[in-house]
Amino acid sequence: MLIRSLLVIAVLAIAGLILWSEWLGAQAARRYPPTGSFVSFDSGRLHYRERRPDGPSRGTVVLIHGASSSHADMLATLGPELAHYRLVAFDRPGHGWSDRLDGDTMADPARQAEALMRAIDAVVPERFVLVAHSLGGAASTRMALDHPDRLRGLVLLGAVTHPWPGGIAWYHHLTVWPVIGPLFTRLVGVPAASNLLEGGAESVFAPRPVTPGYLDAAQIALLLRPATFRANSQDIAATLDFVTAQAPRYRDLQVPVIAITGDSDAIVSPVIHSAAIARQAPQGRFVLLPGVGHMPHHAAPEIVAAAVDELSTSRSGLAALPAATAPRGPYD
Repeated sequence: MLIRSLLVIAVLAIAGLILWSEWLGAQAARRYPPTGSFVSFDSGRLHYRERRPDGPSRGTVVLIHGASSSHADMLATLGPELAHYRLVAFDRPGHGWSDRLDGDTMADPARQAEALMRAIDAVVPERFVLVAHSLGGAASTRMALDHPDRLRGLVLLGAVTHPWPGGIAWYHHLTVWPVIGPLFTRLVGVPAASNLLEGGAESVFAPRPVTPGYLDAAQIALLLRPATFRANSQDIAATLDFVTAQAPRYRDLQVPVIAITGDSDAIVSPVIHSAAIARQAPQGRFVLLPGVGHMPHHAAPEIVAAAVDELSTSRSGLAALPAATAPRGPYD
């Protein structure tokens, strides 16, 4: 009798957590509905938002967000600084309001780069400056490598570009497993994340305070949808092998690259990633921001805007931004 009662309690607890996770995701979806446009594929749609300048345009800038995020983070903080450009901010596949398209295989940054480039071609026929944050750097560097004729330049913000020691957090491994992954996501991942959004924001902004209103402006709660939560872990899990294979190619980059990072970034190492790609890229620049963590576009949006201005007008090399000396790495 006792065992039966315990089993009933366990079943009810599991069902309750699953329903709680689905409710959290549904609440986030209602609070932050899609407000942009879509590019359609055979397997789904990619969502983007566009802002056009009130006066003459200096060109087009495409924004690609990082992990645990969506287009809203990039657009909210960089929109005012880049108001003189046409801005197009995409949700990567499986994030924001973009479909996952080809399912679990879309975790591969190369496939994301291909899908994003197809979407960009559909709405941005002109050459553009590409700005990418954090995990979005993996797919964005692939776009720059494969389509140099389409880009005026690449601005990387605390971007993931190279293999790193230590691997990924244990819960990402569990989340991506078949069968176990979806269950773990609903029983543990989403409920835990719902209580950690503020703490997570504090960690990526540290040592500076979180931008007031960040969680709302960046629509971070959309991560609480179970499918999005799992897609996020899949992306993180797939990136290490991807950048390990891609990193030696950076010496072949044909576009100017400005890698901007904080010297206090404890999420993505400035030395392993930004400094390394700036040294490898033939037209690379490394900009190190003192006292800044993993959110340089929030801490110094004017520096990002200056980088975009330089790339949108420069025809030969980089000169305007202050540079930091990039330490040598294994790919030099």
